[in-house]
Amino acid sequence: MLMAKNSFKLALRLAVIVACWTNQEGRAQSSIHLYGTVDLGVRYSTNQTLSGSNLVELTPGASATSKLGINGREDLGKGTAAIFTLESALNPDTGELEDASVLFSKQSWLGIEGPFGQVTVGRQYTPLYNAEWAIEPFGLVNPYESSFIYGNYGGGTNWDNSLMYSATAGGFTGVLMTALGEKAGDTQAGRSWGASLAYADELLTFNTAYQRAHNDQRYVASEAWNIGGSVYLKPIRLFLGYLHHQSELTSQKNEVYHTGFIYDIEPNLELIGGYYHDKQRAVDGKKQTVSAMLTYRFSERTAVYVQTDYSKIDAGYSLNIFDSMKFPASQNSDGEISTFAPSRTSFMMGIRHNF
Repeated sequence: MLMAKNSFKLALRLAVIVACWTNQEGRAQSSIHLYGTVDLGVRYSTNQTLSGSNLVELTPGASATSKLGINGREDLGKGTAAIFTLESALNPDTGELEDASVLFSKQSWLGIEGPFGQVTVGRQYTPLYNAEWAIEPFGLVNPYESSFIYGNYGGGTNWDNSLMYSATAGGFTGVLMTALGEKAGDTQAGRSWGASLAYADELLTFNTAYQRAHNDQRYVASEAWNIGGSVYLKPIRLFLGYLHHQSELTSQKNEVYHTGFIYDIEPNLELIGGYYHDKQRAVDGKKQTVSAMLTYRFSERTAVYVQTDYSKIDAGYSLNIFDSMKFPASQNSDGEISTFAPSRTSFMMGIRHNF
């Protein structure tokens, strides 16, 4: 708790420094910006225990991750610039950092950009994470149940000690990334690497990525790839995607098929819907999730929303060792599932403000 308070005080001090910097004159070649999101909602969820108890909570919102960030750019001439981003994830319901041990848990990187592309180093989003949110309808929106893709099979949404190169040409963007394990005498332990390719125009998007992450014992703890895209048929955008995940730590393999849409009902009213089917092999099981969210925007910065989702699983899926959204379950002396909650329904109302 003390660490969280000290970290948050430091973040506020940094914000004051940014404000002072941006008020100074004579810095036409440089820019620093403070930005963020605050998203809170009241959520009702069923089957939170084996006895079927329900839960009502004030929780970080379903439409975005609350965050506080600072980014900057300095023009170095000849089309090149130095760039950086420092970004913290927040729990606005308690005022704490999402991760009390890490001040800039979302992003913390520095780099150079120019005609050659962009080179950045630090704590950064992974290729798979960036590719996945672009091919499923909720994207960077954060509904509780459908976000299991990232929590279960992303191999971490961020990599520490990472080096990334990206370049864009003719609508295509390619990314190469590696994260150092920093283990003396062993370059494989704790090391991760990945790549992605994306295409985007006004009508179509396409994304694919591959990545693998080793643990400290040199095993491939997470190996995943995805492919998918979207097509815009005004006023609706349709999505279709696929993700495959496996690990040397288990024979279990997971295949997630997902589809959905974003429908612009009016300029300030948006409906998002998605369906996710997680097929589990070797340790046979499956999970199905349906999620929907209606958002009304008062302005470019402020919006209110209602969101609901329904998920159901079978007994085999309750043994999923990567499941970050675990359903209540109990096992007998042989390790077999004896009782489990087969489904869960949630409803949420919230408000979001960007600055």
